Amino acid sequence: MIHKIKSKYSGILEINYVNGKKVLDSKNTSYSYGNLQKVWELTLDQIPFRGDERILILGMGGGSSIKLLKEKFKHTGKIVAIEIDPVIIDIARSEFNVRPNADLKIECIDAAEYVNKKTQKFDLILVDVFIDDKIPGKLLSREFWKHLSQKTNLGGRILFNAFVDVDKIKNATEELQFSGHEVHYLEKINGANLIIHAVKK
Repeated sequence: MIHKIKSKYSGILEINYVNGKKVLDSKNTSYSYGNLQKVWELTLDQIPFRGDERILILGMGGGSSIKLLKEKFKHTGKIVAIEIDPVIIDIARSEFNVRPNADLKIECIDAAEYVNKKTQKFDLILVDVFIDDKIPGKLLSREFWKHLSQKTNLGGRILFNAFVDVDKIKNATEELQFSGHEVHYLEKINGANLIIHAVKK
């Protein structure tokens, strides 16, 4: 372990080295890089990807999905990254060199509040919002998923890192289906994670 950082949202965060690579962990789970980055790599490998998509990331964390998109998938389009925790945004900048630029906008705001207020649409939305190892209750509500479903362009995709049983995300899947999304489940990604994959038809 390199050091610990206290956050009012996430509790105690740790910067660690795992197999020679720097990672961000909370008390009970991997927050960025490490296993979580592998989950997104395996997931993105399973979907069509042009490389110029307008992307929304809900739950930026330390920015591992951003680096993955840019470095492995050669993404050249615009990314909007949402993160509620200013401490984590600072960690992303200072520890992992993830900072705003011409193609990356970072907003410090609650994910549910963002999708409720904003009208911009995206080609790909990654949802990876956890407080430690729990998904906030509001992100499992019909209201959140109704607003989120309105943020995808025709043919756009939503990828939701659920990490829970299918029955616990019934509201999410039903709202997506009502809004014209075709819903699939990518199960046991990296051995454990459940990803909802929704395509707007």
